[in-house]
Amino acid sequence: MRKIWLAWLIAFLVITVLAPTSAIHGLDVGTSRTLEGLGRRYPFLQLIWVVGGIPLTTLAVLFVASGRLGKTVTQWRFLGLFIIGSLVEIVAKHFVTTPFPPNIPPVGYYRQLVIWTNIEPSTIFGWIRDFNHSPSVSHLSSSRLLRGSFPSGHVFRITYAYGLFMSFQWRLLVAGLAALCVVATGGHWIWDAVGGYVLASLFLQWAYGLSTQGGSRYA
Repeated sequence: MRKIWLAWLIAFLVITVLAPTSAIHGLDVGTSRTLEGLGRRYPFLQLIWVVGGIPLTTLAVLFVASGRLGKTVTQWRFLGLFIIGSLVEIVAKHFVTTPFPPNIPPVGYYRQLVIWTNIEPSTIFGWIRDFNHSPSVSHLSSSRLLRGSFPSGHVFRITYAYGLFMSFQWRLLVAGLAALCVVATGGHWIWDAVGGYVLASLFLQWAYGLSTQGGSRYA
């Protein structure tokens, strides 16, 4: 059971290598066109950017890592691996230069809700420029560092953070719904979503593998 992490690692590496290929791009475009109508018809699907944003998912991980606010033993490895996995996601976005899908922006109060609860890379770079006006920082932008859309950080965070409370079957279902939403709203390709799910599964396996109870919980 403890060797399952190796299978997840190999799967993620293979998926990463295939991400920029023309065959995968064709699959991505076809899936995006199929689901685009859902994103325009049902604006509530934009809530995926709230549910999978950094603030809410980090709070969920902190709750578990703290031993559910002191009710059980602290398990800070969950938070540490969540941070490491997020860094892997950022590094992958820099080196895997996949094109970005056509975005469907949120409308009405959904737009403001997404802005309030979802920290985007562009927001972080804006904060940095506001505090430091040096020439090197002023030219800093998310497009220069995060040059591709692979993998989906939101699917990664949703699968990892909320997956801490779920069995494998429920995690798979939740990740599938998250994938549908991020593709339908034009935030990611389907392959990005697959990459985010596999990356989260890898780090969850590592997290649970560090304890004797991890294998049974993860299966």
